[in-house]
Amino acid sequence: MSATSATQDISITQALAEIKLLRKRIDNAIDSGEYIAMKTKKMMFDSDKFVANAKSSFQSFQDLLTRYNKIKAAIVISNATTSVTIAGKSYTVAEAVERKRSIEFEKSLLSRMMLQYNDVKKRYEAHQVAEQARVERLLSVELGKDSKTSPDTIKILSESFLAENKADIVDPLKLETLIKTMTEEIELFETTVDYTLSESNGRTTISV
Repeated sequence: MSATSATQDISITQALAEIKLLRKRIDNAIDSGEYIAMKTKKMMFDSDKFVANAKSSFQSFQDLLTRYNKIKAAIVISNATTSVTIAGKSYTVAEAVERKRSIEFEKSLLSRMMLQYNDVKKRYEAHQVAEQARVERLLSVELGKDSKTSPDTIKILSESFLAENKADIVDPLKLETLIKTMTEEIELFETTVDYTLSESNGRTTISV
């Protein structure tokens, strides 16, 4: 399409399709263009035809690139100013498109959090079981020494031992809740973002 064509309104969906086509045409124009040649007197070389073709190829490339840049610029402006709602949150289209890419960072962090949470939880539970077993062995020894050991003494010994060997989980971010929240947010965003953007692109128009 020539750069001198009249301005028209097209949807973002149409614009994206044309951008894809223009990329192919630009690549073809680059690959097929012949812009300089050498000739000798003995060659059957039509200089006028070569000059015309070279100029035409270059002009075609310029026209395609001008159209491509014009549409891309209009899409960028539209994406920066058009709002969409995804999973209850408001984004510009540009923000939503970027989050589609950057959400991989969130998913990587989520995976690391889940791995650490499960590891610490497993080690904590194992510690609890091991310490309880140690208490029971301690009490067995004490009761073996004196079968008249009172229940209060047994309770004091148990509590004292467990207190001295107590383990705590340091969890400033409340990972269990955070993991659940992040998982739900990511899943909801990824489930709805493509449809929402497609719907927005279909109804949003630009002048090019």
